[in-house]
Amino acid sequence: MVPSRSHRPLDSSAPESPVVTRRRLLGRLAAAGFSAPVIASILTSGTWAQEGTPAATPSPADVLAALGKDPRLIMHGSTTFETPLELVDGLLTPNELFFIRSNGPVSVDIDPQAWRLKVSGLVNQELDLSLADLQQMQQRTITAFLECSGNSRGRFPADPEAAEGTKWGNGAIGNAEWTGVPLIEVLNRAGIKPGAVDGVSQGGDFEEMQRGLPLEIALDPDVMLVWQMNGQDLPQPNGGPVRLLVPGWGGIASTKWIVGLEVIDRPFAGTFNTESYVIIDEDGTILRPVTVMPVKSAITSPAPNAALSAGAQTIARYAWSGYGGIATVEVSTDGGATWAEATITQEAGPLSWVRFKHPWEAAAGEARPRSRATDQRGLQQPEEPTWNAKGYQLSAVYEVAVTVS
Repeated sequence: MVPSRSHRPLDSSAPESPVVTRRRLLGRLAAAGFSAPVIASILTSGTWAQEGTPAATPSPADVLAALGKDPRLIMHGSTTFETPLELVDGLLTPNELFFIRSNGPVSVDIDPQAWRLKVSGLVNQELDLSLADLQQMQQRTITAFLECSGNSRGRFPADPEAAEGTKWGNGAIGNAEWTGVPLIEVLNRAGIKPGAVDGVSQGGDFEEMQRGLPLEIALDPDVMLVWQMNGQDLPQPNGGPVRLLVPGWGGIASTKWIVGLEVIDRPFAGTFNTESYVIIDEDGTILRPVTVMPVKSAITSPAPNAALSAGAQTIARYAWSGYGGIATVEVSTDGGATWAEATITQEAGPLSWVRFKHPWEAAAGEARPRSRATDQRGLQQPEEPTWNAKGYQLSAVYEVAVTVS
Protein backbone atom coordinates (compact mmCIF):
# COMPACT_ATOMS: atom_id res chain seq x y z
CA MET A 1 0.00 0.00 0.00
CA VAL A 2 1.33 3.42 -0.91
CA PRO A 3 1.25 5.76 2.10
CA SER A 4 -1.07 8.75 1.96
CA ARG A 5 0.76 12.05 2.15
CA SER A 6 -0.11 15.71 2.51
CA HIS A 7 2.04 18.50 1.14
CA ARG A 8 2.48 22.07 2.27
CA PRO A 9 3.84 24.62 -0.24
CA LEU A 10 7.17 26.19 0.47
CA ASP A 11 5.65 29.69 0.45
CA SER A 12 3.41 29.02 3.46
CA SER A 13 2.25 32.25 5.08
CA ALA A 14 2.52 30.84 8.61
CA PRO A 15 4.64 33.02 10.97
CA GLU A 16 8.32 32.10 10.91
CA SER A 17 11.26 32.61 13.19
CA PRO A 18 13.77 35.03 11.61
CA VAL A 19 16.26 32.17 11.53
CA VAL A 20 15.70 28.89 9.72
CA THR A 21 17.81 26.10 11.16
CA ARG A 22 18.84 23.17 9.02
CA ARG A 23 16.41 20.97 10.95
CA ARG A 24 13.51 23.37 10.37
CA LEU A 25 14.42 23.74 6.70
CA LEU A 26 14.55 19.95 6.35
CA GLY A 27 11.03 19.74 7.77
CA ARG A 28 9.74 22.39 5.38
CA LEU A 29 11.30 20.68 2.38
CA ALA A 30 9.86 17.31 3.38
CA ALA A 31 6.41 18.85 3.88
CA ALA A 32 6.63 20.37 0.41
CA GLY A 33 7.20 16.95 -1.13
CA PHE A 34 10.95 16.81 -1.79
CA SER A 35 12.59 13.39 -1.58
CA ALA A 36 15.50 12.64 0.74
CA PRO A 37 18.22 12.83 -1.95
CA VAL A 38 16.90 16.18 -3.18
CA ILE A 39 16.78 17.55 0.37
CA ALA A 40 20.32 16.36 0.99
CA SER A 41 21.53 18.08 -2.17
CA ILE A 42 19.88 21.38 -1.17
CA LEU A 43 21.23 21.22 2.38
CA THR A 44 24.80 20.66 1.17
CA SER A 45 24.70 23.61 -1.20
CA GLY A 46 26.69 26.65 -0.18
CA THR A 47 23.59 28.67 0.65
CA TRP A 48 22.38 26.21 3.29
CA ALA A 49 25.63 24.75 4.58
CA GLN A 50 25.55 26.70 7.86
CA GLU A 51 23.41 25.73 10.87
CA GLY A 52 21.56 29.07 11.09
CA THR A 53 20.42 30.92 7.99
CA PRO A 54 18.24 34.03 7.71
CA ALA A 55 14.62 33.07 7.08
CA ALA A 56 14.12 32.23 3.43
CA THR A 57 13.19 29.41 1.16
CA PRO A 58 15.58 27.63 -1.18
CA SER A 59 16.01 29.52 -4.41
CA PRO A 60 14.59 28.00 -7.60
CA ALA A 61 18.19 27.47 -8.73
CA ASP A 62 18.95 25.42 -5.58
CA VAL A 63 15.83 23.31 -6.07
CA LEU A 64 16.41 22.75 -9.77
CA ALA A 65 20.06 21.86 -9.28
CA ALA A 66 19.04 19.28 -6.68
CA LEU A 67 16.56 17.84 -9.17
CA GLY A 68 19.17 17.66 -11.93
CA LYS A 69 17.38 20.35 -13.93
CA ASP A 70 18.46 23.48 -15.75
CA PRO A 71 18.15 26.52 -13.44
CA ARG A 72 16.37 28.41 -16.22
CA LEU A 73 13.20 26.35 -15.85
CA ILE A 74 10.29 28.52 -14.72
CA MET A 75 9.12 27.75 -11.19
CA HIS A 76 5.35 27.96 -10.69
CA GLY A 77 5.42 26.15 -7.35
CA SER A 78 7.49 23.62 -5.44
CA THR A 79 6.31 20.78 -7.72
CA THR A 80 5.71 22.66 -10.98
CA PHE A 81 8.46 23.75 -13.35
CA GLU A 82 8.01 24.92 -16.94
CA THR A 83 10.34 24.55 -19.91
CA PRO A 84 11.19 27.83 -21.64
CA LEU A 85 10.60 26.49 -25.16
CA GLU A 86 12.96 29.02 -26.69
CA LEU A 87 15.81 27.10 -25.01
CA VAL A 88 14.96 23.90 -26.90
CA ASP A 89 16.87 23.92 -30.15
CA GLY A 90 16.33 20.42 -31.52
CA LEU A 91 13.63 17.84 -32.07
CA LEU A 92 14.20 16.32 -28.61
CA THR A 93 13.85 18.16 -25.31
CA PRO A 94 17.01 17.58 -23.24
CA ASN A 95 16.29 15.82 -19.95
CA GLU A 96 17.54 18.77 -17.92
CA LEU A 97 15.07 21.07 -19.70
CA PHE A 98 12.06 18.73 -19.55
CA PHE A 99 9.18 20.19 -17.55
CA ILE A 100 8.03 18.85 -14.16
CA ARG A 101 4.45 18.57 -12.95
CA SER A 102 3.50 16.57 -9.86
CA ASN A 103 0.29 16.29 -7.86
CA GLY A 104 2.27 15.02 -4.88
CA PRO A 105 6.01 15.11 -4.17
CA VAL A 106 8.20 16.62 -6.85
CA SER A 107 10.42 13.53 -6.84
CA VAL A 108 10.16 10.05 -5.32
CA ASP A 109 13.24 8.15 -4.20
CA ILE A 110 12.72 4.56 -5.37
CA ASP A 111 15.73 2.27 -5.69
CA PRO A 112 15.60 0.79 -9.20
CA GLN A 113 16.79 -2.53 -7.78
CA ALA A 114 13.95 -2.59 -5.26
CA TRP A 115 11.22 -1.30 -7.60
CA ARG A 116 8.32 -3.66 -8.30
CA LEU A 117 5.21 -3.54 -10.45
CA LYS A 118 2.26 -5.52 -9.11
CA VAL A 119 -0.37 -6.54 -11.69
CA SER A 120 -3.69 -7.67 -10.20
CA GLY A 121 -7.44 -7.76 -10.67
CA LEU A 122 -9.14 -9.47 -13.61
CA VAL A 123 -6.09 -11.41 -14.71
CA ASN A 124 -5.34 -15.09 -14.93
CA GLN A 125 -2.05 -14.71 -13.07
CA GLU A 126 -1.06 -11.88 -10.76
CA LEU A 127 2.44 -10.59 -11.41
CA ASP A 128 5.17 -9.04 -9.28
CA LEU A 129 7.74 -7.74 -11.75
CA SER A 130 11.15 -6.17 -11.20
CA LEU A 131 12.87 -3.76 -13.54
CA ALA A 132 15.12 -6.61 -14.64
CA ASP A 133 12.00 -8.63 -15.51
CA LEU A 134 10.75 -5.81 -17.75
CA GLN A 135 14.13 -5.41 -19.41
CA GLN A 136 14.09 -9.08 -20.44
CA MET A 137 10.94 -8.48 -22.51
CA GLN A 138 10.89 -7.15 -26.07
CA GLN A 139 11.94 -3.50 -25.82
CA ARG A 140 10.94 -0.57 -28.01
CA THR A 141 12.10 3.02 -28.42
CA ILE A 142 9.60 5.62 -29.62
CA THR A 143 9.71 9.38 -30.03
CA ALA A 144 6.69 11.05 -28.48
CA PHE A 145 5.63 14.32 -26.94
CA LEU A 146 4.31 14.47 -23.39
CA GLU A 147 2.08 17.44 -22.54
CA CYS A 148 0.50 18.52 -19.27
CA SER A 149 -3.28 18.66 -19.62
CA GLY A 150 -3.22 22.32 -18.50
CA ASN A 151 -0.44 23.47 -20.81
CA SER A 152 -0.97 27.07 -22.03
CA ARG A 153 -3.62 27.70 -19.36
CA GLY A 154 -2.14 31.17 -18.88
CA ARG A 155 -3.45 32.10 -22.33
CA PHE A 156 -7.08 31.90 -21.23
CA PRO A 157 -8.61 35.38 -20.77
CA ALA A 158 -7.45 36.95 -17.51
CA ASP A 159 -10.83 37.84 -16.02
CA PRO A 160 -12.90 36.67 -13.02
CA GLU A 161 -14.11 33.69 -15.04
CA ALA A 162 -10.59 32.65 -15.97
CA ALA A 163 -9.83 28.95 -15.74
CA GLU A 164 -8.36 27.74 -12.44
CA GLY A 165 -4.95 26.16 -12.04
CA THR A 166 -1.27 26.85 -12.79
CA LYS A 167 -0.97 29.62 -15.36
CA TRP A 168 1.38 27.75 -17.66
CA GLY A 169 2.80 29.35 -20.75
CA ASN A 170 3.39 26.95 -23.65
CA GLY A 171 6.20 25.05 -21.92
CA ALA A 172 4.44 22.25 -20.03
CA ILE A 173 5.43 19.94 -22.86
CA GLY A 174 8.48 18.02 -23.99
CA ASN A 175 9.43 15.65 -26.79
CA ALA A 176 11.70 12.70 -26.04
CA GLU A 177 12.87 9.26 -27.07
CA TRP A 178 11.38 6.78 -24.64
CA THR A 179 12.65 3.23 -24.17
CA GLY A 180 10.68 0.51 -22.46
CA VAL A 181 8.26 -2.34 -23.00
CA PRO A 182 4.72 -2.13 -24.40
CA LEU A 183 2.16 -2.48 -21.62
CA ILE A 184 0.38 -5.11 -23.72
CA GLU A 185 3.35 -7.43 -23.20
CA VAL A 186 2.85 -7.28 -19.43
CA LEU A 187 -0.93 -7.67 -19.71
CA ASN A 188 -0.57 -10.62 -22.05
CA ARG A 189 1.77 -12.29 -19.60
CA ALA A 190 -0.81 -11.81 -16.84
CA GLY A 191 -3.72 -12.87 -19.09
CA ILE A 192 -6.81 -10.65 -19.14
CA LYS A 193 -10.08 -12.21 -18.04
CA PRO A 194 -13.39 -11.58 -19.85
CA GLY A 195 -15.28 -8.49 -18.75
CA ALA A 196 -12.22 -6.30 -18.21
CA VAL A 197 -12.90 -2.58 -18.87
CA ASP A 198 -10.18 -0.39 -17.34
CA GLY A 199 -6.60 -0.71 -16.19
CA VAL A 200 -5.95 1.38 -13.06
CA SER A 201 -2.37 2.56 -12.63
CA GLN A 202 -1.03 3.26 -9.14
CA GLY A 203 1.68 5.84 -8.63
CA GLY A 204 4.35 5.34 -6.00
CA ASP A 205 4.04 8.91 -4.72
CA PHE A 206 0.78 8.73 -2.75
CA GLU A 207 -2.12 6.33 -2.31
CA GLU A 208 -4.71 8.42 -4.15
CA MET A 209 -2.55 8.76 -7.26
CA GLN A 210 -4.56 6.42 -9.45
CA ARG A 211 -5.79 6.89 -13.01
CA GLY A 212 -8.03 4.58 -15.00
CA LEU A 213 -7.20 3.88 -18.64
CA PRO A 214 -9.67 2.17 -20.99
CA LEU A 215 -8.41 -1.30 -21.80
CA GLU A 216 -8.52 -0.70 -25.55
CA ILE A 217 -6.01 2.12 -25.04
CA ALA A 218 -3.88 0.13 -22.61
CA LEU A 219 -3.51 -2.59 -25.27
CA ASP A 220 -2.13 -0.16 -27.87
CA PRO A 221 1.52 -1.16 -28.52
CA ASP A 222 2.55 2.51 -28.20
CA VAL A 223 1.43 2.59 -24.56
CA MET A 224 4.55 1.65 -22.66
CA LEU A 225 6.28 1.17 -19.35
CA VAL A 226 9.45 3.24 -19.87
CA TRP A 227 12.71 3.43 -17.95
CA GLN A 228 14.85 5.46 -20.33
CA MET A 229 14.44 8.99 -21.65
CA ASN A 230 16.70 10.22 -24.44
CA GLY A 231 19.03 7.27 -23.92
CA GLN A 232 19.51 7.89 -20.19
CA ASP A 233 17.88 6.45 -17.07
CA LEU A 234 14.50 8.08 -16.59
CA PRO A 235 15.08 11.04 -14.21
CA GLN A 236 13.33 10.74 -10.86
CA PRO A 237 11.41 14.04 -11.25
CA ASN A 238 10.01 12.71 -14.52
CA GLY A 239 8.86 9.41 -13.02
CA GLY A 240 11.98 7.27 -12.72
CA PRO A 241 12.79 4.49 -12.33
CA VAL A 242 9.68 3.47 -14.34
CA ARG A 243 6.63 5.39 -15.51
CA LEU A 244 3.65 4.69 -17.70
CA LEU A 245 3.65 6.51 -21.04
CA VAL A 246 0.39 7.05 -22.92
CA PRO A 247 1.43 8.99 -26.04
CA GLY A 248 -0.88 11.76 -27.18
CA TRP A 249 -2.96 11.80 -23.99
CA GLY A 250 -2.81 14.44 -21.27
CA GLY A 251 0.15 13.83 -18.99
CA ILE A 252 -2.05 12.71 -16.08
CA ALA A 253 -2.58 9.40 -17.92
CA SER A 254 1.17 8.70 -17.90
CA THR A 255 1.49 7.73 -14.24
CA LYS A 256 4.89 8.52 -12.76
CA TRP A 257 6.70 6.07 -10.43
CA ILE A 258 4.16 3.39 -11.36
CA VAL A 259 4.04 0.52 -8.86
CA GLY A 260 0.71 -1.14 -9.58
CA LEU A 261 -1.78 -1.95 -12.30
CA GLU A 262 -5.21 -3.35 -11.48
CA VAL A 263 -7.54 -4.59 -14.21
CA ILE A 264 -11.20 -3.92 -13.30
CA ASP A 265 -14.64 -4.61 -14.78
CA ARG A 266 -15.94 -1.01 -14.90
CA PRO A 267 -14.82 2.52 -15.74
CA PHE A 268 -12.64 3.73 -12.89
CA ALA A 269 -14.35 6.39 -10.75
CA GLY A 270 -11.36 7.73 -8.82
CA THR A 271 -10.58 11.38 -8.18
CA PHE A 272 -8.27 11.83 -11.16
CA ASN A 273 -10.91 10.46 -13.56
CA THR A 274 -14.09 12.04 -12.22
CA GLU A 275 -13.21 15.19 -10.23
CA SER A 276 -9.79 16.41 -11.32
CA TYR A 277 -8.56 16.35 -14.92
CA VAL A 278 -12.09 16.60 -16.25
CA ILE A 279 -13.69 19.06 -18.66
CA ILE A 280 -16.30 21.22 -16.88
CA ASP A 281 -18.47 23.66 -18.85
CA GLU A 282 -19.88 27.07 -17.91
CA ASP A 283 -22.84 25.44 -16.14
CA GLY A 284 -20.59 23.35 -13.92
CA THR A 285 -21.42 20.14 -15.77
CA ILE A 286 -18.63 17.55 -15.98
CA LEU A 287 -18.51 16.61 -19.64
CA ARG A 288 -15.68 14.06 -19.76
CA PRO A 289 -12.22 13.24 -18.43
CA VAL A 290 -9.17 14.68 -20.18
CA THR A 291 -7.93 12.17 -22.75
CA VAL A 292 -6.32 12.94 -26.14
CA MET A 293 -4.54 16.28 -26.46
CA PRO A 294 -5.67 18.49 -29.37
CA VAL A 295 -3.69 19.79 -32.34
CA LYS A 296 -1.49 22.75 -31.43
CA SER A 297 1.52 24.84 -32.38
CA ALA A 298 3.82 27.33 -30.69
CA ILE A 299 6.17 29.95 -32.09
CA THR A 300 9.40 30.47 -30.15
CA SER A 301 11.20 32.54 -32.79
CA PRO A 302 10.64 35.42 -32.67
CA ALA A 303 10.07 35.54 -28.93
CA PRO A 304 7.11 37.46 -27.50
CA ASN A 305 7.78 41.21 -27.27
CA ALA A 306 10.99 40.89 -29.29
CA ALA A 307 12.44 43.97 -30.98
CA LEU A 308 13.34 43.01 -34.55
CA SER A 309 15.08 44.68 -37.42
CA ALA A 310 13.13 45.21 -40.62
CA GLY A 311 13.97 42.73 -43.34
CA ALA A 312 14.53 39.00 -43.44
CA GLN A 313 13.31 37.17 -40.33
CA THR A 314 12.26 33.58 -39.59
CA ILE A 315 9.11 32.38 -37.83
CA ALA A 316 9.74 28.97 -36.33
CA ARG A 317 9.34 26.11 -33.96
CA TYR A 318 6.90 23.33 -32.94
CA ALA A 319 3.53 21.72 -33.76
CA TRP A 320 1.91 18.54 -32.41
CA SER A 321 -1.33 16.60 -32.04
CA GLY A 322 -2.47 13.64 -29.97
CA TYR A 323 -4.76 12.55 -32.79
CA GLY A 324 -2.03 11.90 -35.34
CA GLY A 325 0.98 13.36 -37.09
CA ILE A 326 1.09 16.96 -38.26
CA ALA A 327 0.13 17.42 -41.92
CA THR A 328 0.68 21.18 -42.34
CA VAL A 329 1.64 24.27 -40.40
CA GLU A 330 0.61 27.70 -41.65
CA VAL A 331 1.87 31.12 -40.65
CA SER A 332 0.16 34.51 -40.84
CA THR A 333 1.67 37.96 -40.29
CA ASP A 334 -1.47 40.00 -41.02
CA GLY A 335 -3.79 38.95 -38.21
CA GLY A 336 -5.02 35.83 -39.98
CA ALA A 337 -6.25 37.55 -43.14
CA THR A 338 -3.87 35.41 -45.20
CA TRP A 339 -1.91 32.28 -44.43
CA ALA A 340 1.24 30.75 -45.95
CA GLU A 341 2.37 27.17 -45.52
CA ALA A 342 5.50 26.76 -43.43
CA THR A 343 8.18 24.15 -44.08
CA ILE A 344 8.30 21.18 -41.72
CA THR A 345 12.02 20.75 -41.13
CA GLN A 346 12.14 17.82 -38.68
CA GLU A 347 9.74 15.06 -37.70
CA ALA A 348 9.93 11.64 -36.06
CA GLY A 349 6.63 9.90 -36.66
CA PRO A 350 3.03 10.59 -35.66
CA LEU A 351 3.64 10.54 -31.90
CA SER A 352 6.29 13.26 -32.03
CA TRP A 353 6.03 16.99 -32.46
CA VAL A 354 7.51 18.54 -35.61
CA ARG A 355 9.73 21.56 -36.17
CA PHE A 356 8.64 24.16 -38.69
CA LYS A 357 9.96 27.43 -40.07
CA HIS A 358 8.86 30.13 -42.49
CA PRO A 359 10.73 33.13 -43.92
CA TRP A 360 9.25 36.53 -43.18
CA GLU A 361 10.11 39.85 -44.75
CA ALA A 362 9.31 42.01 -41.75
CA ALA A 363 8.17 45.60 -42.29
CA ALA A 364 8.58 48.34 -39.70
CA GLY A 365 5.80 48.61 -37.14
CA GLU A 366 3.92 46.42 -34.70
CA ALA A 367 3.35 42.82 -35.84
CA ARG A 368 1.74 39.68 -34.45
CA PRO A 369 3.00 36.54 -36.24
CA ARG A 370 0.76 33.53 -35.64
CA SER A 371 0.84 29.82 -36.40
CA ARG A 372 -1.89 27.29 -37.14
CA ALA A 373 -1.39 23.53 -37.38
CA THR A 374 -3.52 20.86 -39.05
CA ASP A 375 -3.01 17.18 -38.26
CA GLN A 376 -3.34 14.12 -40.47
CA ARG A 377 -6.98 13.66 -39.45
CA GLY A 378 -7.75 17.14 -40.78
CA LEU A 379 -8.18 18.61 -37.29
CA GLN A 380 -7.09 22.25 -37.16
CA GLN A 381 -6.40 24.72 -34.39
CA PRO A 382 -9.39 27.00 -33.65
CA GLU A 383 -9.12 30.78 -33.61
CA GLU A 384 -10.43 31.07 -30.05
CA PRO A 385 -10.00 28.84 -26.98
CA THR A 386 -12.88 26.73 -25.71
CA TRP A 387 -13.37 27.75 -22.09
CA ASN A 388 -13.60 25.12 -19.38
CA ALA A 389 -13.47 25.57 -15.62
CA LYS A 390 -10.10 23.89 -15.07
CA GLY A 391 -8.42 25.34 -18.13
CA TYR A 392 -7.46 22.12 -19.85
CA GLN A 393 -6.47 21.44 -23.46
CA LEU A 394 -6.13 25.00 -24.74
CA SER A 395 -5.32 24.70 -28.44
CA ALA A 396 -6.22 28.07 -29.98
CA VAL A 397 -4.07 29.69 -32.66
CA TYR A 398 -0.97 31.19 -31.05
CA GLU A 399 0.46 34.59 -31.87
CA VAL A 400 3.39 36.65 -30.60
CA ALA A 401 3.55 40.43 -30.44
CA VAL A 402 6.78 41.96 -31.76
CA THR A 403 8.09 45.37 -32.73
CA VAL A 404 9.93 45.82 -36.04
CA SER A 405 12.12 48.84 -36.66
